Amino acid sequence: MKRWIIAILFAVCMGKMQAHAFQTVKSWTFSLEHGSLRIDLKSSSDGMISLGLGPSGQKPEAPISEQIGPLKQVLSEMPSLGLDPHKVTYLGTRIFTQDVLEKLAYMCADSPAWRLSMRDKGKDKEQILISLLNESKVYEPYNEAFKLYGIQVHVTEAEKVGLMRFSQVPPRNARDRGNARLLVPADAMLGMRFSQLDSRSVKE
Repeated sequence: MKRWIIAILFAVCMGKMQAHAFQTVKSWTFSLEHGSLRIDLKSSSDGMISLGLGPSGQKPEAPISEQIGPLKQVLSEMPSLGLDPHKVTYLGTRIFTQDVLEKLAYMCADSPAWRLSMRDKGKDKEQILISLLNESKVYEPYNEAFKLYGIQVHVTEAEKVGLMRFSQVPPRNARDRGNARLLVPADAMLGMRFSQLDSRSVKE
């Protein structure tokens, strides 16, 4: 009897894993004015859709402001691939672009929570990073593309956070020069989830 129960539970778990197994539908590469962009579109058998954004090849990733046009193009092409852009549930990326790195570095230098984390061997740095990224609204431009479909994106996950010295970004003032040895994010893998916009936001 126990073996049957274990077998049933295993089958259910495997079914759930397979249901959420994402398969690549299509990839796009863009050569932009200040860098490159690759967008990978994936879907699962239960209708979940995810996007992966990053640089293309050896070229640096284009600034966030230049990624909006390509993102709009990908979303507009999704119906022809049998996918509904209203149902995008996840966006994965890494902190690659200099515009994100610099803005985040300044926020970390000004954040008591981040500075305390660095003094405490990086305790809770992932959650602090998520909060700072959302507070900075550095990825807010993405919502210019997503709002057309009644959804908006927020950073919800951060892992594999690499660190560098604050001296690697241009100082704003004398205080920044004094904080040159502070550790700030150099890289991280990020996950973003979507929520529905209210009708007023969509109309605007």
